[in-house]
Formats: sequence, structure tokens, C-alpha cells
Amino acid sequence: MKLLIIILKQERLLDQVNSALLEAGLYDSSVLDGENIESLAGTATPLLSSFKTLFGEDFSYNRTIVSPAADDEAVRDLLSIFEHEGIDFSDPDTGVLLTIPCTIFNGANQEDL
Repeated sequence: MKLLIIILKQERLLDQVNSALLEAGLYDSSVLDGENIESLAGTATPLLSSFKTLFGEDFSYNRTIVSPAADDEAVRDLLSIFEHEGIDFSDPDTGVLLTIPCTIFNGANQEDL
């Protein structure tokens, strides 16, 4: 069992990412709204907000997607769909994708995963 985490900086890709998750059979995914730490630091310290131009495109907000995944193969299937759709997480402007081993899972659909 794996816990899949995607921090999506490009909100315009959210529909494609959601479709890919469904196509890969990752139906128990949740999407959370997020705010980037640089944005929060900028509101607390106005001097930091002036540095936004140094970072290029403004990624103040993001979407964090969490999903249980049965195994590495489920994640590889998702990555294959992303590649086919042109969603490239090796581009830091897209976001990040990671998995964490999950040693305990207790849920209504645990047999499905």
C-alpha cells in the first residue's frame, strides 16, 4: 500500500490530473486547496513579496491531491497516463508527485486496494 501525494502548482491541469486518477482506478482521491509558503511569508513580511519577480511565475495557490494506491504498479500506471497527457512532474513549475509507504490502512474499501 502507498499513499500518493501530488502538489499541483498548475491549477489549469487539475481536470486532466483528476481524469488520469480516475483512469488509473484511484477513485478514493481527495483534492485539498493549498497556499504556497512564499505567499504566506510575503503577506507577513512585505519585503519578501517584492521578491516574487525573482521567482518568475506566481504560484501562490496549489492543489494537494492525496490518494491511497494499492502498489507501485498503480502509481506507474498513473505516471504513464500523465506522460501520455503531457503532464510532466519533472518540470518544477508543474508540481511534485511522491509516494509514501503505508503500513497500516483501515478503511471500508481496504479489500479493493
